[in-house]
Amino acid sequence: MQSKTKGVVLISVLLTVLLLSAVAVLIGNNYFVSFKRAQYLEFQTRSLNIFTNIESLALKKIDNELRFNSQIHAKNNALFINDFIFDTDRGLVAGRIEDASNCFNVNALVSKSKTSFKLNKKNINAFKRLMVLNDVENNLVDEAIDQIVDWIDEDSNPRTYGLEDYYYSGPLNNPKEYTSGRMFFNINELKSLPAIRAIGWDIFSQYFCALPHNNLAININTISENKVILLSSLFENLAYDDAEYIINNIPEDGLKNFNDFQNLFPSYNLKMSQNYINFSSINFRLKTSLSFERYYSESISKIYYETNNSYITSRIYNGI
Repeated sequence: MQSKTKGVVLISVLLTVLLLSAVAVLIGNNYFVSFKRAQYLEFQTRSLNIFTNIESLALKKIDNELRFNSQIHAKNNALFINDFIFDTDRGLVAGRIEDASNCFNVNALVSKSKTSFKLNKKNINAFKRLMVLNDVENNLVDEAIDQIVDWIDEDSNPRTYGLEDYYYSGPLNNPKEYTSGRMFFNINELKSLPAIRAIGWDIFSQYFCALPHNNLAININTISENKVILLSSLFENLAYDDAEYIINNIPEDGLKNFNDFQNLFPSYNLKMSQNYINFSSINFRLKTSLSFERYYSESISKIYYETNNSYITSRIYNGI
């Protein structure tokens, strides 16, 4: 009888120890999760503060540069080569300003009047050339143009190949939405248009942007080799090889004006597209990253310079 009692006590003790161990493991896991969550929230807050501070430095740097030099921005300009690098006890911070003007501004397909948006036929022709150079079928090009214009304009009358609210809020479209009745804020908004999805996103992610104005012009001093097709599309009779030759032979210090540009390439008739060529920029992109232990975050801020001041037009955060 005494032996059985001891056995029961032993089993009870072991069960109690097992239960306490399970509770300890559960508490430990919850504590670990809470600790990791607290670490992440601290990193998130730190990232946002750092991104805001780097933005302030970038805005000041751009303002100072354009206040004294608004005529020529070449690849070796201090804006683009002197990065923000800070190695702190809170992580490694890196920020870089880039020229964001070397893209096809989707908002340039229209011109804004006092009461409405009107088609910009010259820019539409450049859009068509860009699509042709990327082997896009003509019917899809026409659909893309009309759908982009219908998304921007304020009326509810669809163009020939366009779509209005009746489609985007109807049963064939998901999610349900309405046309914006404004210019595009972000190039990703184009993903809502069926014609853009049919063409494929690669073309638009590589060559297009949504700038806060209706102008279409590139900075010839900073355009890169992967934008040959873009440069070729801005001219009616500029072959791919010729556009590539021009990009590869732009001086590192840049060109000052269109006369310098034409004199450097006298065998090409460049004057017809003079309005598409700039030698400085008012559109910039700030890329900032923070690395700390196992955590990494980044921010992409679009900056627009106007009337002697630069300001942030949009932000994208990753990792937080």
